[in-house]
Parts: sequence; structure tokens; C-alpha cells
Amino acid sequence: MDISKQYQKACEAVERGNDDYAIQLLQDVLSIRPDHLESRQMLRETVRKKFRKAGLKSAGAAAYLKGLLPLIKMHVFSLAKKPDQAMIEAEKFLALDPENPLALTVLGNAATKMPNCNDTAIWAFESIRANKPANVRALHKLGRLYEEIDDVQKATECYEQILRVRPTEREVETKLRDLAARKTIKAGWDKVGTKGNFKEVLRDSEQMDDRSGEEQVIRSETDLERNITRVLKDLEDEPNNKQYVVQLGDLYRRAGRYDEAMEQYRKGKQIDERDYAIDERMGDMKLEILHNGIEEIKDAARKGKAEAGVDERIEKLQTYYDKLATEEYSKRVKLRPTDLPLRYRLGRLLYDAGKIDDALAEFQQAVKAPQHRRSALTFCGMCLYKKGMYDMAVQMYEDAVKGAVTTGRDEMNILYNLGLAADKLGDLAKAETAFKQIFNSDINFRDVKARIEDIYRKRKAAESASQPRQAEEAS
Repeated sequence: MDISKQYQKACEAVERGNDDYAIQLLQDVLSIRPDHLESRQMLRETVRKKFRKAGLKSAGAAAYLKGLLPLIKMHVFSLAKKPDQAMIEAEKFLALDPENPLALTVLGNAATKMPNCNDTAIWAFESIRANKPANVRALHKLGRLYEEIDDVQKATECYEQILRVRPTEREVETKLRDLAARKTIKAGWDKVGTKGNFKEVLRDSEQMDDRSGEEQVIRSETDLERNITRVLKDLEDEPNNKQYVVQLGDLYRRAGRYDEAMEQYRKGKQIDERDYAIDERMGDMKLEILHNGIEEIKDAARKGKAEAGVDERIEKLQTYYDKLATEEYSKRVKLRPTDLPLRYRLGRLLYDAGKIDDALAEFQQAVKAPQHRRSALTFCGMCLYKKGMYDMAVQMYEDAVKGAVTTGRDEMNILYNLGLAADKLGDLAKAETAFKQIFNSDINFRDVKARIEDIYRKRKAAESASQPRQAEEAS
């Protein structure tokens, strides 16, 4: 059934900010086309946006009261082997709690039993993984799903993540050994049909591993040229081997031969137009070229060799770079909305561009990535500070510094921001505590000494102002 008109209406409702109507339309689309992943992704983001507007992440405990009926139904339909109905009820519950792992698990399991819904299943379990990296059940499901579509690399990543949580799972160790073997012979497997000799395939695979090791050892221009020559020779035998084409593009890029690198990446896209990793390589290279150009101009300016108006030119180029980078990473996040490190990078770019609300939305997602949690919380605080929401900024900074056992440079930066926000809020005691903690570690950190002295002055002024009032009240 054609759902294009209804999907378009939903898109328009999202753009107008009519979240409830958009959610209803998207749920209707999914009841007709359970395999329409774009609608499912838009639905989830619309629900998240709705809660963000209310300053919440979900309906909280109330979700289990308001969503009791769909919660029961999604389990009943799962047991009754009606996966399409289970998916509908799961989405109704997720409209109240968009990150709920139970509902996402039901959605993912049901999707595996529906035609053309494997990508939906992967997306559901990846959503759990993004919020709960230690959820072993979701990781097992993901690993098996990636195995089914022969994505050896991603399956390996899932099983390795399980071992980090449960190092004693022998079954997972066995799976990883099997996947390593599959990975070794995968590149040469297609040659069995032409050579008809399994031993040759294994030998070719071993040679590929050797070449891969050789490629990693590039210490000089001579090493780089040797690798380029080797890959060119490989391409003479297999001109349409995407792996070699992209590899050559990478080597040309490393050598600074950008036009030739771009030519190879475009050839790779002609071979496989669905390989978005090549798009990202091209995007990264464009940014790299622009960045290098800006640095060259800055270097010339430092050496006094730049032309008049160099500062204005650098500013314009930097503005263009920021715009290009923001567009590039926005596209990537749209394709991979559960990639939290990507969202953190986009948040940084949006913040630098002065798009504070958009940046805040990305940092709120990036907080779920363990490696970016502290920094993302700090940037959330900085965004809220710029918006004048000092009480919420203080909370973010306190969360960011919570649990720190030392007061290093990073902690001092967070404490300094905490002190500024508390001062703006009028909470002199909290500001003083933050600044003094920095002072006790590094008296020369920024203007922390002057900040403490300023707080003392403010307190004395407040005390002096209150004394006449107290005397007047006493009389």
C-alpha cells in the first residue's frame, strides 16, 4: 500500500512542531508498513523532541500506568505469534518512554519474525545498546543479526563487548574464533568459483593478511609509494574490487594526492552506491583540504608573509569550514542516529556555530556514550548557561564532576564553570565552594583568586545591607 502521502503529512507536521499529530500519523504509517524504517526513526525522534520540550526524558513511572494496556497487549501478541500487532503496541508504549529497553526488545524480536524488517530489528537492539552498553541480551541478539547478514565486523564488535561485561562466556569466545576465521577467508571466498581450489583461497587470504600488515607499517614516503604500487598491481588483476579501490584512495589521500584520491572514492561509489562509508571518506577529505588551507594561511600570517586582509579571509574560511562540517555530520547523524560519538561531534560543531538549542539536543544524546559523558554534560551546562538557565547549568556541572577522585585540569574547568553559574544564580556559597576547590589545587588557575575575592566583597556588601534592616526591625 502506498503510504507516501501520509508520510509526507507526518514530515510536514514535524516541521511545524505539531508533535502529537506527527506521532499519530507515523504510528498509522507503521501499522500499514512495519518495514518503513524511516518512519520508525522519525517517530522515535519526534517523541524524544516532545519530551525535551517538557524538560523530560520520558513519562517516567507514569509510562507504566498510562501505557499499561499496550504493555500487556505487546506481550500477549508476542506469545500469540502476531509480530505485526506486537510491533504496533510496542510503539504505543515507546511513545511514553522512547528508550524503554523492554519495549525495544519486544519490537526487535517481533521485527525478526516479519518480512523485510531485519534492519528494524537491528535498529531496535542498537537503540538498547546505545543506552545500555552492558545489556548482554541485546548484544547477543545484535551479534546474531549481524551474522545473518554476514557483517562479520559488527558481529565481532558485539561479541567483544559481551566479553568486556562477562569475560567468562566461553560460547562467545568460540563465536569470536569462528568469526575471525570467516573474516580471514571472506575476502577470497568468491575466488573458489573461478579457481575451484579451497587451498588457494586460504593461501590468498593469508597473503591478504600479510599485505594488510604491510600497509600498516608506513613510516616514510618510500613506504607509502610501495603500498600504492602494490595496490595498483592488485587492481590490474581485479579492477572492480571495491576494497582495493578504496584502499588506493586512502593511500593517495595520505600522500596528499587529493584529486587522485577523490577519483578512486568516486569509482568505489560506482561499484557500490550504497556504501556510505565512502561518502564519509570524501566528506572527511574535503574538510581536511579546507583545514590544511586555513592552517597554511595562518602559518604565513605568523611568519609575516600574508597579504593584507588575512584575518578577514581566515574568518570567512573558518565560517565556511564550520558550515561544511556541520552539514557533513548532520547527514551522518541522520543516517546513524544511534551513533552517540557522532552526535557528540555534531554537538561540538553546532555549539561553535552558535546554534545552542540544536547543540544542546545533541549533547543530551551524547551523554549516554560513556567515553563522552563528562564532556557532553559539561557542554550541556555551557549551553544552558548561554540560555540564562543557570540552575540547570549548575546541575549539569555537578553531574559532570560527580565521582571525580582528583582535581585535574578537566575537573578545574568544570568547577570554574560551576562557580560562574552558581554566582549568576546568586548562590554565593556554592560558587565559593567550587572556586576554593580549584584554589586549593592551583592558585594560578585563570582568575580564580579574583573570583573568590569578589565573592567575599559581595557577601560583605550583603551583610552590611542587612544590618540596618535588622536594627530597624529590632527597634
